[in-house]
Formats: sequence, structure tokens, C-alpha cells
Amino acid sequence: MTSTDLQAYQGIITRLRGMLDLSEFEQTFASVTNGLPKSKQFLLRMELRRLAQPCNYYIDLRGHVDGDVKPYEYRGKTHYLDDQARQIFEQGLEAYGKYTVGVYEEVMNADNNYRVRHRKETDEHIRHTLQNLRKGPQLPEPSPAESFTTPEDNAAPSAHRFIRFGHYISRAEERMNFSIEVEIKHPDGNSTAMTTDLSVSGCRLKVPFGKTAMAGDVVRLALTGLEREYALDLVDTLQYQILEIKEQDKHAYWRLKRLEPERNPAFNQFLHSFIQGNKRRYKLNLDNILDGALTKGYEQYYLPRLQGLPVFLTVAEGSLASRFALTSDYSRSIWHYFIDEQQQSVLGQVLNARRLKQLLNNSERSATLYCFTHAAKGKLYFYTALASELAASSELRQMFWGFGAGKPSWRVFQLSLMSVAAEDATSKFALPGEHGLVQPSPLVASMLRDVRYMITLADISSASQRHYYAAYRFDSTKLAALNQFGLSKAGKVVTCEAIPVHYVNLRSESRYLYKTQVLLRTRVDDTPIPAYSRDFSAGGLQLETEIAVDFKKGEVLLVDLPDLQKITSKYQLSALPYEVMAVSKNRTIINLKAAKTESHLGRQFFSQLIQSNRSKLTVAQETPKYPGLSEALRNMYLQSCKSLVLYVHRYGLRHDIAVVGCGNKGNQLQALLQLPQQQPASAPLSVLTKHPLLELKLAEKLKQMKRQDPPFHYELYLTVQQNDDGSLQLSSDFDFEFNSAAELKQHLVDALSAHTLLGFRCSLIRAGKMDPEYLARELNYISIYAIHKARVLEEELWHVEGVIEGFDISSELVNRLQPEAAQQQELQRQFILQSLTEQASLPTL
Repeated sequence: MTSTDLQAYQGIITRLRGMLDLSEFEQTFASVTNGLPKSKQFLLRMELRRLAQPCNYYIDLRGHVDGDVKPYEYRGKTHYLDDQARQIFEQGLEAYGKYTVGVYEEVMNADNNYRVRHRKETDEHIRHTLQNLRKGPQLPEPSPAESFTTPEDNAAPSAHRFIRFGHYISRAEERMNFSIEVEIKHPDGNSTAMTTDLSVSGCRLKVPFGKTAMAGDVVRLALTGLEREYALDLVDTLQYQILEIKEQDKHAYWRLKRLEPERNPAFNQFLHSFIQGNKRRYKLNLDNILDGALTKGYEQYYLPRLQGLPVFLTVAEGSLASRFALTSDYSRSIWHYFIDEQQQSVLGQVLNARRLKQLLNNSERSATLYCFTHAAKGKLYFYTALASELAASSELRQMFWGFGAGKPSWRVFQLSLMSVAAEDATSKFALPGEHGLVQPSPLVASMLRDVRYMITLADISSASQRHYYAAYRFDSTKLAALNQFGLSKAGKVVTCEAIPVHYVNLRSESRYLYKTQVLLRTRVDDTPIPAYSRDFSAGGLQLETEIAVDFKKGEVLLVDLPDLQKITSKYQLSALPYEVMAVSKNRTIINLKAAKTESHLGRQFFSQLIQSNRSKLTVAQETPKYPGLSEALRNMYLQSCKSLVLYVHRYGLRHDIAVVGCGNKGNQLQALLQLPQQQPASAPLSVLTKHPLLELKLAEKLKQMKRQDPPFHYELYLTVQQNDDGSLQLSSDFDFEFNSAAELKQHLVDALSAHTLLGFRCSLIRAGKMDPEYLARELNYISIYAIHKARVLEEELWHVEGVIEGFDISSELVNRLQPEAAQQQELQRQFILQSLTEQASLPTL
């Protein structure tokens, strides 16, 4: 390759190539290099001689370019070139008169070579970075009101990625990018094709468009290209089954599985050795591992911040029971809402067999649940009703809504039912060469054996929503009629257990084991309660007392550390304010967090203690009650959920929404994305973002948001209208676009009366930390063969700043505005979805 210091003279080299042996070379060389220093003229002359030297190198571009590589014969040697390389090769032969070093380098440095592309992208990235460094700090970009924009400025990003949660393609063998000629022997006739990748038990073919075949067909292949280079001694052709056919451009791509490979053990051994020996030269096909690692990365941002509460129900001996609830930092409040005065969960009574049957008979398999509680005589009474249960009597409905919405405990939940299977508890992702998938332990398998259903509860309450329900008038003398919706205190129910979503290293701070004396008070003049520490971090403590305590979550305690006070005179370790975060069932273990004060001496002391003694301290490791159960439940959730999640990436000052995470089951919103939008040229997700409106709003919120902050909620309204030709058209609005509640209400009422209205409650949270160890195996494997791809994948994940989860509130929205229109709107929604199902499948994820 021409050295860097001669790159500026590439034009001269190109003009003089092949002229070295011609009589006019000296005259031409003198004229084009006139004015150059003698030293440069000497270097150019040496470079031209180097390029004109005869070359004996074979050129094999299989796996190195994206073109269609075919054998090319030249003077008894077989090169493997695509169309562009063949054209460059022949032009070089014409210029030089023979195969030279110059011809070889021109072919190897063509623009479609993966190595060349990567080098150019790296150079461009470095150049761009250096430019930014030279410019120094930049002023913020002007706001939309201060700048003039063109339609192109408002265009949404063209590339959108769909992540399908829980969907991985694992392969037991390594596949190598390798292009060889094969002959297809099919009942319809023989034809020639090229492989794009190859493994012992399968391959992928690039077939000319128009070849008739269907998935499931069995074909026979003769590996003619491989047989020309190696003595394979194959007596017969190999039998393959077509698993999938995809059409792209002017070719069809067949994914094939080899049948009965055990009949040719010698060939299997040859192919395995061939791939192992050449996989660094031709590169392995890493597509499935890249997709799987990316999916796992986005799942890790979503699951620990899950805002709905999945409850897993068992069916055994004809009885239904709520057995487990998968809790996250954000769904734990839903779990605590349904805890009674005896610290027992009442979810088993809320999600009873009668309501499960109603959900199963509902075409959307969803419902709205209204709840409030009433405290009397030391007991906590729960009142719950589905929208369908209240629809039987308008008077009863108005009473429940009007009375319940007036209480501080009023909540509205969206229920969504999914069928689940214990087989889905096993993750389907594995790296090539790993023997089998990791199965749940016998204990976990026995606990999940009877799990049949999962109901996700999403809290969709809001202050503006409560105003609509509280406006209903009722006769207070008839409130006893609401007792039919109260949960009974009699009878024993199966306890539902909370299982936290478990990911390693997601704590904001490490905790260290240490036992020391602690004294607790609620007020300065109270008698101290003795306790001792179990572990500590810079921002919190876990304590254990000898007697049961009566502290409540949110209460602020004053903490003394008499033993630790002896080792410091810099900090006063008495009356330190700590907030109670959780208390164990036996009331003896307390989790405390440093209260928010301007300067917390406890936090300062523990930070310095950890920094000075990190090598001496023992990190506390969490031991779950049932090891492996959390992972099994989250795998089951991912296989059955109907979630739709948007990811907000930040690149400098720019925020993009270009990645969508979807559940395996699909949902209403996924189907609606097929409909035409108001701007035909708009990007697929513009109906969800109204680019750049939502990005600007979220960027403003994320600047002020910390990881521990509550979500920012907004509502998305979709209006579906039928055109004269019978086609459907979709438009969208956000609640924050309207100047007043009255204007918003009028818009929604108008949409209800004329069209089909759908609503979605969306919640933005700041993304949690990404744990590199969680993807370490996958990234290490990818790095061995394509380190640049591992870096690109990791960089994409590190740029995630926000996560948005959306919940369908269409039914609740209609009940909120016009309960009498609920049935008609439900029929219209069913009609639309049925039409979409008949016209096309859900978007390919």
C-alpha cells in the first residue's frame, strides 16, 4: 500500500502507472513532477517501480466484501472476486500489462472491502473528534423558537431498531462467512448458487431470484466449489431442508439445515477443522450473537425499572392462587398498596377466579380496576371493582367513583392477562459451543410447575384523572351498597410472595459487612433503642434490633454510632438523621437511607471510611431466598409480555428515540403502527414521537431527572378515522400540547363522537446503570473475531439515557369521559384490529 507521505501524490502515481517500461516515461515523469523536490521525485520513482513488480498473490474476497463473489481464472490461478473487484482487476491488467503489486493493492483497497470501510470510518471519527476539540466548548443549540428550520431539519431519524424481548437465536455451532459455488439439485431442476455462510449442520445460500422453492422443501447440494479445492471424496450429494426464504434485491436467501449429518462423519470432521482453521481469515457470522447481546442489553435497562407489577397465578386441583409477584424499584409501590394491616398481600382476593374468567372472555384480555381502602378499628378494608362490574348499574358506578375518588387511597389500575408456561423459565440464549441451556433448579422447577397465567397491574392513576371521577354525585345514605366490592377478612388465602427482579451490580453503591453498636431514637429526648449494624454503604445502613420495633416507612430516625465515634474526632456521629426505607416482617431488621440534608455527616464519614479501608472491608453479597427464581420469572415475563418500550439515546446535545422494545405477544399499538399517518413520508415511529416534539420535551425532563426520581408521566391519544375509500388513518396528540384541561377534554370528546379514540399512558424514567459483567461473555466472544463490532454494540448501550414504558388506557379513557360510549368504542377498536389482522401481520420485529 502506498505510504502515507506519498498519498498527496496519488494522482501522479495513477497517471504514470504502467508507463515504467515505455519510452516516453522519462519525459512524462519530468513534466508532471516539475517543481517537486528531488527527494520526492526519487520516492515517487521507487513507488512506481514497486507497484510494477510482478505479483503471485492469490486474491480471495470471500467474507471480505458485500458483493457476490465468484471464481475468476487468470493464468492457471483461481481468484475469488466480486463484480467490482473483477472490473478493477481487468483495468489494472490493461494498465500494467500483467498482474502486478499495483493491481493487487487496487483490488484489496476497493471501497466495498469491509477492512477499508472500517479504516475510513475510524479516520472520519478521529477527524471529527479532533475538530470538536479544536473548536472548544460550544454554545447550546438554539431552541426551536429561536431558529429557522426546514422540513428536512424536522425529519425523524431514518433508522429504527425493533428489539423483541426474550427472542434469541442460539446456535450450537459456529458459522463462518464463506462463499463457495454449490449446485442445487431440486425436483424442479438443477441450478447454481453461492453460499454466504457455512457450518457443519447448515448453510445460507444466495440464490438467483425466481427459483421456485418453499420453506420445508428438501434439496440436495453438491459443494462444487469446495470439491475443486479439496479432495472431499463425497460419494453422494448432501441433503438439506429449507427452513426460511427471504427475498432481497434480485436474490433470494435460503436458510438450510443439513439432514442426517451423522451419515458422513469424515466430512463433518473435515468441515469442522476447515472452519476452525479459517474462521479468523474469513470471519465468523456473528449476527445472532450480536442480536442476542443487544436484546439482553436493552432488557437490562427495562426490567429493573419495570413499572407494571407482573403477578403469576397457579392453577392446581381446580383452585386459583396468586403465587408470585415480580417487583422492581418502580412497581414495589403497587405491591405495598395491596398489603393489609397484618402485612399480608390481598392480591389473591383481588385477582380471583371470577375475574380471571372475565379477562379470558374479553377479546382484549385487559380490564380497568378501580380501588380504594378504608381504615377502621385498626383494620384496613379494600374495595375493588372492575369497570365491567360497575357497568351493571350506573347509580352504583357513580357512587363507587364519586366516593372512592374522594379518598387519598384512590387508585386506578390497568390489568393485562397473558398465558405463561413453565418451559419459558429457561433462557434460550447460549453461545456456540456451550453445552445445553441452563435449566432451573429442581426446587424452582417445582415451584413453577403449576403457573398458568400472568396478570400485569399497571398504576394509571393521576390527579387530573381523579378530578373526573370525583365529580360524580351520590347518595351517601346508600354507601352500604359498596360492601359488595369489599374484600372479605374471613377465610385463608394462599400467600403471594414478592420476588425482586435480580440483576448483579445494579446498586448505586456497594454495601460492606460490618457489625457495630447503634442507638436509635425518634426524638432527641427519647430513650434509645439498642441495635447493631449488619452492613453499611456511604448512603445507608441495615440494622438489626433485639426487640420488635414499630417504625414506619418514610419515618426519620436519629442514629448514634458510639463505637465508631471513638475512631474519629472530625465527625460528630450522634443524632444523624436516617430515613426508614423498609422493615422486615418480624420488625427487627431495618433498612435506612441517609436523609436529604445539606451536609450529612454520616454520609461523609462512611465515604471516607470506605475510601481508606476498601481492601479490608468485605462486600455484602445478596443471597435471594430462592436462588434462580427471579431469573426464571423474568424469563417467563419476557416470553409473554405485551409491553412496548421506547429508548431515549443521548448523543451530545441531541436526544433520539430510534429503538423500540416489544413483547413477544404483540399489542394494540404495534398493530396500529401499520396505519397511514398524516404525513406519508414520515418515519415509522413519528406517530409516537411527533418528531421532534417528544424528543425536545423529554430532553428537558431528563436534564432535571436523577435515577432515583419518580417517572414523568404523559398521555398519548391516537385517533383512528375511516376514509371514504374504507382505509384507516391515524393521528396522534400528547396531553402536554393543550393549553388547558378544558381544551384537552373538548378535543377528546370530539374524537370520541366522530372517530375511534385510543389512549396510552407513558412513563419516562432515567435509565439505570448498565452492568458490563452481565454481557461480558457475549462481548468477549464478539471481541475475539470483530472487536470493532463489540465496541459499537457497547457504545450504543452506554448512550441510553431514558426508558419509556407505555400502557393501554383506551377503556379507562372512555370511562373517564363518556362511560355510556364504552361499549361502542370497544366494538370499534375490535373492528379496527380485526381489519388489521386480515390485511397484514404485526410489524416484523
